Amino acid sequence: MQELKYDLLIKQGHVVDPVNMVDQVMDVGIKDGKIAAVASDLELSDAENTLWSEGLLVMPGIVDSHAHVARPKAFGAGYRMLVNAGVTTAVDFEGPMEVVIDEIMTYGCGLNVAVLEGLWPGVGLSSEHASRQEAMEQVQRALDKGSLGVKLLGGHYPLTPETIANVIEAAAESGAYVAFHVGSTKTGSNILGLEEAIQLASGHPLHIAHVNSYCRGLIDEPLVEIGRALSILKQAQNLVSESHLAPLNGCSGRIGENGLPASHVTRNCLKALGYPINEAGLRQALLDGRAAVYSLVGRTMQHIWKEEAYRCWLAEDTQVGVSFPANLRSAALICATEKHDSGEFVVDAISSDGGAIPRNVILSHGLALVQFGALTLSELVLKLAYNPACMFGFTNKGHLTAGADADVIVVHPCTGRVYATVIAGQFSALEGIPLTRPGHILTTERGVKVLRQSKVNYRVVDLRDSTFFNRGARAVD
Repeated sequence: MQELKYDLLIKQGHVVDPVNMVDQVMDVGIKDGKIAAVASDLELSDAENTLWSEGLLVMPGIVDSHAHVARPKAFGAGYRMLVNAGVTTAVDFEGPMEVVIDEIMTYGCGLNVAVLEGLWPGVGLSSEHASRQEAMEQVQRALDKGSLGVKLLGGHYPLTPETIANVIEAAAESGAYVAFHVGSTKTGSNILGLEEAIQLASGHPLHIAHVNSYCRGLIDEPLVEIGRALSILKQAQNLVSESHLAPLNGCSGRIGENGLPASHVTRNCLKALGYPINEAGLRQALLDGRAAVYSLVGRTMQHIWKEEAYRCWLAEDTQVGVSFPANLRSAALICATEKHDSGEFVVDAISSDGGAIPRNVILSHGLALVQFGALTLSELVLKLAYNPACMFGFTNKGHLTAGADADVIVVHPCTGRVYATVIAGQFSALEGIPLTRPGHILTTERGVKVLRQSKVNYRVVDLRDSTFFNRGARAVD
């Protein structure tokens, strides 16, 4: 019997693939986990299985350039929530890698996950002032564990400017990726922290996390802060960046031994809302419904409010994630759409900063920007899939070229609800139901040894192919 051409044929969907200049009703044929063909009227008889997609969008799977897949007491919810939101590849901006290794074969839902190991005082680094040697040791350790690099959580848990500069330099020398939630012991998670970050990078490659988070009006008028942020990004050739679209942020509800919120972002939010920056202030913000707790409800993480949130916070001895309505809509809109004179986007990608944090609104809010006329469908796909894939050197993702990884999503064009998520040619979610199967960790050659010993699925990527390390190879528009 002759072998069929396609394992799966996605039939009659509106295919959007800007890399190959496709924006029309077509068919997508998949074979052996790869894109085999994108064309009109592919033969049904050539396919083992067919997914009819009339009236739906078909696009490359989302490459979420800033997510939190592994979270305490989530029990795999992040993986399920991401594939249901159309994410096929996610970069976890904290880890730790040991947790992802423990989870990915059980909870993975086929998801591709790369990790940036979180560094802050007491986690990875001995104190807020770590030596250059210690910085180098931690970057090397992250690579040896299988991570692509590290993330500095300076906005939440500040490090000295000297320590931040040491880590960025160590990453550059080691060929490691480094992302930064900006802020130090000198500045904070604000526009001053962003301006400081550029100086501390000293021309070395740096990923600026969630740009719009530094434009909340903490230092100047929000629109002035947005202008300052975009001016920085337009001029600095050593940066890649992303922004997100969710109104709610994510931070820690933990109260430290000093009676203050452990996260400086939590402190900022309380101050902005007029609450005392202490345990009593956070308690009142929760009771007033000005802050939420996110917690596992069924099989997903969800926000809970007011008295229920307060009870959960107390029951967990304050060791919970909390969210505030801190993200201004003006900042989100401008960061998502602003372009250079060349037509290239100033902020490379749109991320969720979600995963197990319940704000996976990339598609619903992104398509709202399309309906508003702020982005075209092709531009949205660039920012959700191709540009972020380029940022990390995931060269076979973010497009539907023949031979590319068959990571494809089928989406309702008005609501952004995901009908199907296909990863490596297999279903990972269908009609809102995530499907249980192992995922893959994306690692460098450096991480192969430990992942092979851990008996997890992995694929090797080369950061030398990334926009992060290639200033002249910026994502196309």
